Amino acid sequence: MASKSVQSGQRQIAGRCLRQDEQRLADVELKHEMVRQLLRTLQADAILLQDPAALSWITAGADLTRSQTDGCQTSIFITDDARLFATNSVDAVQLFEREAFGLGFQLKQREWHQPHSELIADLCRSRRVLSDCGAEGTIQATRPIQQLRQSLTPLEVDRLRRLSRVLVHAVEVTACGIQTGRTESDVAGEVAHRLLRRTVWPARIQVAADGRNQRYRHWGFGEDAIERSAVISCTARRWGLLTAVTRTVSLGRASDRLLNAHSQAVLSHATGMFFSKAGEPVADVWARVQRIYEKFGLPDEWRLADQAELLAYRLSEHQVGPESELRLSSNQVLFWHPSDNQAACGDSVLTG
Repeated sequence: MASKSVQSGQRQIAGRCLRQDEQRLADVELKHEMVRQLLRTLQADAILLQDPAALSWITAGADLTRSQTDGCQTSIFITDDARLFATNSVDAVQLFEREAFGLGFQLKQREWHQPHSELIADLCRSRRVLSDCGAEGTIQATRPIQQLRQSLTPLEVDRLRRLSRVLVHAVEVTACGIQTGRTESDVAGEVAHRLLRRTVWPARIQVAADGRNQRYRHWGFGEDAIERSAVISCTARRWGLLTAVTRTVSLGRASDRLLNAHSQAVLSHATGMFFSKAGEPVADVWARVQRIYEKFGLPDEWRLADQAELLAYRLSEHQVGPESELRLSSNQVLFWHPSDNQAACGDSVLTG
């Protein structure tokens, strides 16, 4: 009988050879050590993670959400010396063959029809357990758990750069091809198509035609035709990570009003990006951006829409505003997206 040898770190499944991802494994080990430090600091025995953002973070990019299905079906339980998936027999196969192969996780499972909460209760019994959700009598520690993922690891930085290139290309190529009469939804669909074919998920898409965003700053997209200009904004996700970009496009020669508004928005945008450096209090960076608005005689423009947020594994890990208490550290991602009248611009900047 013919046989095939499988090297260490590999596994033969249904005719395919699964290979261990050494970079992901190193990333998971690094994060496990961060969890150990948190357990020691807060004097706890274990930590329970159920928030999809936290699950993607600790697994270096696994998707445990059942393609956006509501409700938690898989949790991760971590002690000082072990990490395990708590899940059901249906999801376990995909977890260990496609999402987290070779990452050092153990498994505790029950049948799909048995309550997930009972499995969690068994794990937490007689232990002092921290959690991001407060489930089953655990100690809710949402804020310190969230802070663990706000500064990116080397693997996450590399992934973010690759993801950003895909996103910017999708938005800018789509913008260059817009012709008069195309609808907002058609443009949004093209952006989504360009992302999905690269295995990137469009977490949020906004297409605002002809200054609609001036009144509706959080407009999504509709069936209205684009006649003169449009603002395209997109936040994209892959490996659980998020990055975002915003562009204003003119169909033909831009009006003086649009050019002037865009120039002012770009200056506010550049100011925010330039001063977003490790060690800087976010409130100080905000004050510099606010002064740019004031110099242009627009002291209240920033009040009409949010200007920036911290990204990582959530659409907003921290909302940037005049009273922000956050001090920036290395390898954090800030999405600055100031607007002025009908113009807007935005990019994600990595602090250094």
